[in-house]
Amino acid sequence: MTDDPVPVGLHEIAAVCREHGYVVAEIDRGLEVSGAEEGGAFYLFPEGDWLQVRCQVLDAEDLDQARSLDALFETVARAQFRLIGCRFGFDAFTGLWLVEDLYPGFEADRLPAVLEQLAFVWSSLEGVLDAALKGTVPNDDTLDAAFDLVSAERPN
Repeated sequence: MTDDPVPVGLHEIAAVCREHGYVVAEIDRGLEVSGAEEGGAFYLFPEGDWLQVRCQVLDAEDLDQARSLDALFETVARAQFRLIGCRFGFDAFTGLWLVEDLYPGFEADRLPAVLEQLAFVWSSLEGVLDAALKGTVPNDDTLDAAFDLVSAERPN
């Protein structure tokens, strides 16, 4: 007997999000979950037995204002190297996204913590990513400061 993965239960996820004060709307093949005050949105899509949670960091209009995307891509790579608990996704038509892939059987009541984590990462990196659109690649100290991290001394 095999343990088959539990399919993603969008209705249960929607109920948990509503219990935590989020506004939930059904979209194409998933859910749009937003905070009542912030106005930002998360997009939840079943991907097989997994659940993909996304939030848009920069839209196509933001990307069009950049001189070059080189600084942005280097900044994203440096941020990703810090093990931020999620990953970046890029689409030339829709922009830059933060993405969290939730494993089969993920417990719906843990989703609000994932949404908070994505919001924290996005808000921490907002200034750094805006600077990257203008061509500035952050150094290690700038990235550490974005997350309120200060090292006592540099490692050997």
